[in-house]
Amino acid sequence: MKISLIGSKAFDSLEYHVSESLRVLGHEVLQVDVSDVSFLSARVNYWASRFSESYDRLIGLQLAAKVIAEGPDLVLVVYRNLHPILVDEVKKRLPGVPVVQINPDALSNLEKQQIIAANFDHYFSKEPYMVEFLRDKAGVNAHYLPEGFNPRVHQRPKIEKAGAERETKIDVLVFGSLYAYRARMVDQLIRAGINVAVYGTTGPYLLSSIISAFREQYLIGEQKNRILYGAKIVFNNFHYAEVTSVNQKYFEINGIGAFQLCDYKPTLDEYTAVSAERVTYRTMNEAIDKIRYYLAHPVERYQIADQQYLHFQQNHTFDLRMKEMLSVIGYAESIRNLESSQLP
Repeated sequence: MKISLIGSKAFDSLEYHVSESLRVLGHEVLQVDVSDVSFLSARVNYWASRFSESYDRLIGLQLAAKVIAEGPDLVLVVYRNLHPILVDEVKKRLPGVPVVQINPDALSNLEKQQIIAANFDHYFSKEPYMVEFLRDKAGVNAHYLPEGFNPRVHQRPKIEKAGAERETKIDVLVFGSLYAYRARMVDQLIRAGINVAVYGTTGPYLLSSIISAFREQYLIGEQKNRILYGAKIVFNNFHYAEVTSVNQKYFEINGIGAFQLCDYKPTLDEYTAVSAERVTYRTMNEAIDKIRYYLAHPVERYQIADQQYLHFQQNHTFDLRMKEMLSVIGYAESIRNLESSQLP
């Protein structure tokens, strides 16, 4: 099946993993990005689209033209801030071809609600709250689809966990953009005397207490696998707009085989292989107590990390997510045919 995917081409992005998984499943994926039709930089293009409806509309029409020229059997859109004219034009010129939105963001990042205004055939979200609202109140054909991890990119290093920890020498690791909410939480860990290493990019208001812990380095690829796996504890604090869902990092950390402590969210009960209460916190005081406990009990950390790793390899890869998505859209038969053709 030929699939057009509109989204970022950056390595380790959601779009990268979706494209790669679909190709592994035997599909032809033709990816289109805004940079293919705009002469502006990504940042300038974002603001131009935000404040100029005519420019936003032009970009949508140009993206639609590229997709239409490819003649796909399915169109997937990951970007959340594209003009609804994109969907209208594709459906007008390619009747019968499903146009599908995959939204990986929290509800606070819906921009001008373009994805709700656009007439998508299917809408997939990791957030059950959003799915329920869109389906039951907005009348949108919405479906629940958690994120996942890519087992060909997010891989467990070939070294025992204890040895990796000795090499890495990190008690608690935090990674990602240092937004104000995340910085506040990290600050509390540091003030409690916990040895924290922070990787990622700075936010606009970097607290002075975090400067000594901050390592100005964006983790990606094999280095990301090695450092996450080698940290004794990876502290994952979800965005406050994640009502009941989790971020993509949650799946990546467990898929790499690292030990993770994260905010409690209701969906964790269906994801985790161990009791969610053992690997989550509801308050920062609880988080600090559990960090101290697991730093003092390494064998228990290793057992939990290994149990999670095996479970996530079997249940939470992007390959499985793409099969589920295609089945919902109505391509279950093509999936079965592909799997049959791959049998020895």
